[in-house]
Amino acid sequence: MRTACSIAAVVLSFFNVCAAEDVSLARQLAALKVPPAWLKGVKVNWNVQAKPWKEGRIEIRRLLGLNQESARKQAIRLTWDYLQKNDIGDGHEYGMYMYLGGEPVWAVKVYQQWLPKQKKYFPVFGYRALSALYAEFGEFAQAKKTLDVAMREIPKHAMPTMRKAELNDSYGDMYVAWGKDDLAKRHYAMAAKLYPQSKPKYGRHLLPRRAKKVQAKLDALSLGSFSKARLKDGQYRETALGYSGDIRLTVHVQRGRVAKIDVKHQEKIDQNVCVLIPKRIVDEQSLKVDGISGATVTKDAIVSGTFRALKKSGLK
Repeated sequence: MRTACSIAAVVLSFFNVCAAEDVSLARQLAALKVPPAWLKGVKVNWNVQAKPWKEGRIEIRRLLGLNQESARKQAIRLTWDYLQKNDIGDGHEYGMYMYLGGEPVWAVKVYQQWLPKQKKYFPVFGYRALSALYAEFGEFAQAKKTLDVAMREIPKHAMPTMRKAELNDSYGDMYVAWGKDDLAKRHYAMAAKLYPQSKPKYGRHLLPRRAKKVQAKLDALSLGSFSKARLKDGQYRETALGYSGDIRLTVHVQRGRVAKIDVKHQEKIDQNVCVLIPKRIVDEQSLKVDGISGATVTKDAIVSGTFRALKKSGLK
């Protein structure tokens, strides 16, 4: 465990234990208690009854952004208390905060129950999150089935081209985790093609950057390790689109190797990814590095931004 108080370390430790014990997701779901017994002992300095969800969700995000175990548990407790109050918006953030808060089995349960109930709008985030969770547990058939269902159910009024681009992006991520790079490349290529063709109601100015980000993932798949590449020494800067805004990277190349990656970001809940992922890239001299549960967007931004920066240093 790299950092005792890190949410990322807690989640990584969880998955390592599961792998060691070969505990199936189905068995973990069957054994899951909601809420868990430890939740009663968590104290929070926040008046749930007096403060509405629009304020509570900001406090939950603040707590999760601290990357501390005690704060993580407080965030989970607040989410649960607002759920009991029946003041939690449309409910989509319930699963998200379980996911980001290092409770992946709980998050799977929430999404499994929540997704079939959504009738007012197309919950693309929920489908993508559940698929990512299945993939993290090695349940790739279930991950694919989830995305297949989502792709079939895209309504005509829900910006279908945009949704197809997003889902193809998720297919690519899933197939990378599954070890099926050829299929991943096919879906990344489709996402890169569809993003510029999309006509969303908002965020249209970000579409070229989304396409560029997916294209970088596609190109990086063919690269893997760059340990034998001929890189020119220097500092190379690049900007990538993260979850909360721009992520600014400075890649330092010394003696032909990536020596350091500096990251400046606005991510509110980065799961320590902005520290861990650059370190893994440097340690492994590769862009094919393991991610952190709940922080795929930030991890992808760092990897794709690093790839584009390295191209400036002579990477081919």
